[in-house]
Amino acid sequence: MRRLLTTAILGAAGAGVIALTAPLSSASPGAVRGTVSQAAGTSRAAGRIAFSVPTIVDPIHAWGEPSISVDLPRGEVFASGPTGTGTQRSMWEGSFDGGRTFRIITPGPVPTAQQSEEDPPGGGDTDLNYDHTGREFFVDLYALVCNRSATTTNGGATVSQSFDACGLNPGADRPWLAVYDPPRGTPHLSKYKGRTPLIYLEYNNLNGPGPNSGAEWNKSTDGLNWTNADNGVSPVTEAIYSPFGPDGYPAIDQETGKIFQAAGYPSGNTYDLDLNIGTPDAQGNLTFLDAPKSPGGGPNTAGLIHIVRGLPGSPDTLFSVASMDSARNLFVAYGVNDTNKPSVDQVYVVAASAASGWRKWTRPVEVSDGSTRTGDAVNVFPWIKAGGPGRVDVVWYGSNKRVDPSSQNHQAWNVFMDQAVFPVNSKGAITGKAPAKTLVRVSPHPAHYNDVCLLGSDCITAQGNRNLADFFTVTIDRSGAAEVIYDDTSNGLAQPGFTPSGNQTLDHAGAALVTIARQDSGMGLFGHPVHGSSNAPVGGISDPSGDARYPVIGGHNVAGMDILGSSLHLDRDHGRLVVTTRVADLSKPAATASTIPGTQLLEYVTRWQMGNILYYAGMSTTSSGQRSFYAGKTASVDLCSVSACDPHVLTYPESGSGGTTERGTESCPRKPSARNPCTITIMVKVGDVGRPSPRSLLEEVGAYAFAASHAQGQTTNGQAQADNVPLEVDGACCFDFEGFLQPPTSKHHGKRDSDGDYDRN
Repeated sequence: MRRLLTTAILGAAGAGVIALTAPLSSASPGAVRGTVSQAAGTSRAAGRIAFSVPTIVDPIHAWGEPSISVDLPRGEVFASGPTGTGTQRSMWEGSFDGGRTFRIITPGPVPTAQQSEEDPPGGGDTDLNYDHTGREFFVDLYALVCNRSATTTNGGATVSQSFDACGLNPGADRPWLAVYDPPRGTPHLSKYKGRTPLIYLEYNNLNGPGPNSGAEWNKSTDGLNWTNADNGVSPVTEAIYSPFGPDGYPAIDQETGKIFQAAGYPSGNTYDLDLNIGTPDAQGNLTFLDAPKSPGGGPNTAGLIHIVRGLPGSPDTLFSVASMDSARNLFVAYGVNDTNKPSVDQVYVVAASAASGWRKWTRPVEVSDGSTRTGDAVNVFPWIKAGGPGRVDVVWYGSNKRVDPSSQNHQAWNVFMDQAVFPVNSKGAITGKAPAKTLVRVSPHPAHYNDVCLLGSDCITAQGNRNLADFFTVTIDRSGAAEVIYDDTSNGLAQPGFTPSGNQTLDHAGAALVTIARQDSGMGLFGHPVHGSSNAPVGGISDPSGDARYPVIGGHNVAGMDILGSSLHLDRDHGRLVVTTRVADLSKPAATASTIPGTQLLEYVTRWQMGNILYYAGMSTTSSGQRSFYAGKTASVDLCSVSACDPHVLTYPESGSGGTTERGTESCPRKPSARNPCTITIMVKVGDVGRPSPRSLLEEVGAYAFAASHAQGQTTNGQAQADNVPLEVDGACCFDFEGFLQPPTSKHHGKRDSDGDYDRN
């Protein structure tokens, strides 16, 4: 059914491009909308924007609100997100292979097979940022009380953390980070003359007054030790005045050090979208436009800049997001929400140049198309990333039905991106003319079904599904290619017994599988074409040797878990799916297990999605060399937090604990090595994994080496709560496979192309 939907929407298989081109026409009051034309052929062939096969960030942990950042100097990719206040844990992971696979970053003890990550207190909203040298900064929220901050200078091999932000003003929600750290050669127009980087930590001050409670701004030069930064008018207390705009994601100008934050403001029966600007003094303290005119006075809301007036619904669905391009043009993306008229729920972008002091804003440009035909009828969770002069990527979740996002009408949600290019003058400043736009569907299949609850922590009162949480993000890599991180809950997983008879009052189905789609063709945000691996189905992929490290960041290679490649094929009578994994050296399981504390089982698992179901095949080995081969449907362990329960941990049950027993072999040469590896072959009965046929598409196939302290199929809720789950040591991710592809003809499983994928044989 899903494949038919894809064909109906996009026409050409894999195209995924909806070109929005001139002429532009007025479609709604105060908005500009493009006309829609159908793309033909493949995106790569036409040079249009397309995305490679998505990467699964973590095959074990699920979480909402995924954030992504790229360390541009080194090209390292980082991802983070909360697993919920109930776990007191947030995930922070790093990738050192261009975002193909990720490893857990923790300031606590070295991850083991018994506990991969445990860093309380935390588990709430997270954010990532970095300075121009690539130093990474992290923050997460604990139980609406305070924030934990952490930092690393070596990609996560060592981490320092602090709870100082907890003591400044308890009562916090939704922390954001902004870093002032001008690279060498940047004009220095700021009054601030102190040490850089100057890191700002902002959060919604739950003790403050006025709309959105008000923002609390803290500052630091190391990302660990914080002092108050919003004391531009004194004496003023947070109970009287906190700066406007706390939920809007901020941008910062590297020339002046000014902070920008946009958010909605109620205005009678409508809403305005307003901008607050904070200007630093010599100490880095910020004075905002709405600062009181006199000591002890209330906020001067008349000082705010009106971006858009008279909106029919709140523009903070869920957050208004600001981003600044290299020419200092400021862009704000926002999503309108009108519960009485869902067709109004669209995504818009506005822009202003530094030449106007960011006070003269363009007419709102509607970047979503509001069409049920494209599946982009109603939209939530916009995010924006600016690049070269006038260039922005905007992403959001789009629904195929014109219904309230929080309603349960069996709607399907996809991830969309619009790349908008605003005309600029010779100095790079926007001219105010309407942009050229290209609308692209990012997700290869619907990423979510049914409601996206917009009631926050009150979703539990309406039995609303909040597994996606409140946002997802987009950034760019060193080439300007978009990197979109989002949640895929299409799997519909739920722990048996948590949703009796389908009732989801206390538990909501759908593991939030954190997924990254990288732009692999078309124009990037630096104004140059980008390149990457195709999303065409292949027989398998290779993986570099020497990257199965323990500790998982900065450690030594473990040859017994060093995956070198993964491939699939259907046998001649289509009765078995043959799953093959190459590993450098499987001949010494006892030595391999002893490398990682707590290891009782070494597990080599290949996982994929077919239709809306996750499947897997695996081999489990004890330290004494007892092997078993198995396959089946992926399962979940569900944990609870402020918005009911949902799947937190994915499991791949062994035979005897939920999986079916399969035929398999492990073969090794006399002297195994990365050049002459061992091979795991599992002959999976197709009836045990959804009956794939030659026409079936198996998506996001990845192979992983896990160290486990117990059988995955026997994981208890208590063990999941303590994060006593398998530790990923190596992985090879990801490729799409179709059953008509023939098996590889050599020990190298086919000829690799320049991207490391296998050609069809």
